[in-house]
Amino acid sequence: MVIKFGGLGDVILSLNAMYSIYKHFGKVSLLTEEPFDKLLKKSKWFKEIFTIKRSKFYFYDIYKIRKQIDPTFFSNVFDLQTSYRSSYYLKIFKNFDCDTNGIGKYSKTKHQNAGRDKMHTIERQKDQLSFSKVKFYTRPNLSWFYNKSNRFNISGEYALIVPGGSGKRLNKRIPIKFFFEIVSVLINQNIQPILIGSKDDFHACKKIEEKFPKVQNLCLQTSYFDIASLATNSLFSIGNDTGPIHIISRANKKTIVLFTKNSNPDLCGPVGKQTEILIFEKTNTYFNKLLLEKTKKAIQHDQY
Repeated sequence: MVIKFGGLGDVILSLNAMYSIYKHFGKVSLLTEEPFDKLLKKSKWFKEIFTIKRSKFYFYDIYKIRKQIDPTFFSNVFDLQTSYRSSYYLKIFKNFDCDTNGIGKYSKTKHQNAGRDKMHTIERQKDQLSFSKVKFYTRPNLSWFYNKSNRFNISGEYALIVPGGSGKRLNKRIPIKFFFEIVSVLINQNIQPILIGSKDDFHACKKIEEKFPKVQNLCLQTSYFDIASLATNSLFSIGNDTGPIHIISRANKKTIVLFTKNSNPDLCGPVGKQTEILIFEKTNTYFNKLLLEKTKKAIQHDQY
């Protein structure tokens, strides 16, 4: 069984590890939460998916998990969350013939790497699985996620813009004025800007739409699979360090990800063959110039 909860970006980064466990064992179960159950069900990597709504009290979570699973059924459990909470969940399997891979006192196979907290999520999970001798796949089969379908019937060239981010981490967003500049360049080049976002991003998307009525604002209209499809068909994408940009970057189209000093791309940066990271600092007077240069270069590259 695999244990993995949100946020979205962290779940997307964990796809490599999940696929590797699936390839090693064949029959795998998953413990997660909504809405990731619906996302990961499409992968067909898991024969069964259990969901709980996490509470403030760890012991109540364990009660809910025990109502759904039989701990004697599992030979191996991989805690990919490795939080204090999920480490406590491994207590369920303590008295059974089950190898638990994770951290904390209830892990029978501990990820004993003193530098684990300084590793990127993918590299950390690769190292964690190596302690159970699980081969790690750097290129999982994600064909179930990314396809050419186009539910929105968008014609012509377009670029995805992700101007928002978690409402709990507003300091991870670059100032919206930079997105005004990006959108202006795209419109002048006859490339349709497509805005992507959730309820936390509504006001940011609305401000851009009010200033540039030619944009197509799909805020609150896209599922995870819609975002993956839009990314697959886009010229390129630009956005803040937030969940949807992790989906977009794995479509392996040019993706420019904008970080602030309040998150570290070395630990949690989106991955993809054509992903580029720019870091915004208030003292960086050249950021706007650099961002526009990268935008124009992406347009020129994709028009060849």
